[in-house]
Amino acid sequence: MRTLEEQARERREKLDKQHSVGTNVKKIARVMWWTGFIGAIVIVPTALVYTGKADKWMSLATQESVRLSAAFGMTVQNIEVSGREKTDPNALLAAIGQKPGTPIITFDVDAARERIEELSWIRSATVERQLPDTLIVSVVERKPLAIWQTEGRDHVLIDGDGEQLQNYELGDYLDLPVLVGDDAPKSAAEMLTTLQSIPHLYEQITGAQRIGHRRWNIQLANGMFIRLPEENMEKAWQRLEVLDREHSILDRDVLIVDLRLPDRTFVRLTPGAAEQRRNPPKKEGAV
Repeated sequence: MRTLEEQARERREKLDKQHSVGTNVKKIARVMWWTGFIGAIVIVPTALVYTGKADKWMSLATQESVRLSAAFGMTVQNIEVSGREKTDPNALLAAIGQKPGTPIITFDVDAARERIEELSWIRSATVERQLPDTLIVSVVERKPLAIWQTEGRDHVLIDGDGEQLQNYELGDYLDLPVLVGDDAPKSAAEMLTTLQSIPHLYEQITGAQRIGHRRWNIQLANGMFIRLPEENMEKAWQRLEVLDREHSILDRDVLIVDLRLPDRTFVRLTPGAAEQRRNPPKKEGAV
């Protein structure tokens, strides 16, 4: 015969099993309910549209689905954005085009992405729905490359694709080189990438002029101009480094270093240095 303690333990174990089974049944029921609900408001209407069987009933069913989704909390409550630094947040929210509290299932992610990518600072974007109530927006912004001086002498910030950026303070980018030439924006990325390969020379660049849609003249902070060739620009830039390392050419009274020919270098002195060479000072005591 079982003791009273054994009988009580048996009853507790039986109740625990019943509670566990009941809890699992409730969880399964909730999952099935949400699956069925989402299927009813999203999958079924979508299937009808793509099979060409949509009619007046479809329109009414869609409206009812949207209403029910909102009633059960499937509305935009959160908008999570990553990657934004320079883009105006108000302009970005306007481009997203969805206000908190509106049904999330009617949100067109492709249309939102296209609107976002029309903003000048945005290079690319992705937009996703995270049911039941969140929009996930990720953007990749453009990187300023240079300042372009237009024919009207306006100064415009551009990126590596030559795209003109907007909504910025020009004073924040005065360390970037200034480009001149009507096709300079589209040709600048290759040139500046080449020049950046020698950092200590690149740091001295203040501007670059596009010549004849073919090549570049580079201006340095000391007022010197470097004439680069149409082809083999990288090798010419490396020659300048050798000339500076072996002859300190960047510290001399030189106005122009012409590197357009691959086998020789031409140098033009500053007006003062040229005059002094033509008319050297007389030595004391000379007649």
